[in-house]
Amino acid sequence: MTEAVENPDKLTSMEVDVIGEVMNISMGTAATAMSTILNTKVNITTPRIETIGVEAFEFAYLEPVIGVLINYVEGIEGANVLLLQESDMKKILSQLFDMDTSDDIEFDEISKSAIGEIMNQMMGAAAGALASFLGKVVNISPPILLDTTNKSSIRDLFSLKGDNLVSIKFNLSIEGLVESEFISAMEPALAREIVSMSMGASGMGYEEEEEVAPPPPPVQQAPPVQPETAYQQPPSQPPQAEPARVVRNDPPPAAYAPPQQPIQVNPYEYRQLGDDQKINIPGDNLDLLMSVPIQITVELGKTRKKIKDIAELTLGNIVELDRQAGDQVDVIANGRLIARGDVVVVDDNYSVKITEIIKVRDNSEQKK
Repeated sequence: MTEAVENPDKLTSMEVDVIGEVMNISMGTAATAMSTILNTKVNITTPRIETIGVEAFEFAYLEPVIGVLINYVEGIEGANVLLLQESDMKKILSQLFDMDTSDDIEFDEISKSAIGEIMNQMMGAAAGALASFLGKVVNISPPILLDTTNKSSIRDLFSLKGDNLVSIKFNLSIEGLVESEFISAMEPALAREIVSMSMGASGMGYEEEEEVAPPPPPVQQAPPVQPETAYQQPPSQPPQAEPARVVRNDPPPAAYAPPQQPIQVNPYEYRQLGDDQKINIPGDNLDLLMSVPIQITVELGKTRKKIKDIAELTLGNIVELDRQAGDQVDVIANGRLIARGDVVVVDDNYSVKITEIIKVRDNSEQKK
């Protein structure tokens, strides 16, 4: 009869609880980053964790899938693969490109670049949350979109370092768009490293569940003796043999602190300055300020475009601004509006003829 061999990479119940809490925190931060990008509510919850052999790892119910490889390069080391449904990623891209339907989405270079940026923002935020939890710097390499993502490619990816992997399944909810699931697969060594560092960050010792500390040896009690008396020998007499000390378990006496004398504090009275004592800026220092260079920018106009429109720009396209022909242009100094004027040509160079000076009060009101 053949005995069943226990999987050495299998996480204990305590390790599953710790890695689940850590991944819940990091993926919650990743959901916030995706919510900012898509401008809609995103929720990633309910991690379900298991250690499984690479050969038994199945995700056929998600296929076709898009695989994203994330390598941790600083703070912790290891590989992590995200498996997301292609249909979910098309819906996310349609939301990003402001398209009515995801049927027209194709995974071309623009789409792949957008997916890479979304994953970079999400996993970068997750790494930042993980760094805050562990109390050390955690960095990842730029996410890599896998060309082919199937059971064979995942097996080839993880079989380089072992025969097992840790499968973490999450529920993905994007308001009005996606109600689905995705998988995060990582190496058992990476999961255990995160668990070990998490236990250290929380001040708890990391011990295996099977190990039991041996009982402490019995403490031998000293024979009872008479207590010491607080008597000191005079210096003229020869030193006496030191009596045996009593071994007790009583707490040590509190340190003696001499009574402190009360400190008398009087309030300090600030001397009023007269008009002749006020500080005046010398003219020489003012000249130094006058020589500081300032960047002057003339703004003809501005507009707002979506990523889809910018990606489709080619030579010869016209970008309409929010100004009409003949309108005045803004003169900006170090980001602050200081004047308006008309565009003129002086010696074949564009110039601005100042027609209005913006007061400080008007400038502050415009900012409001």
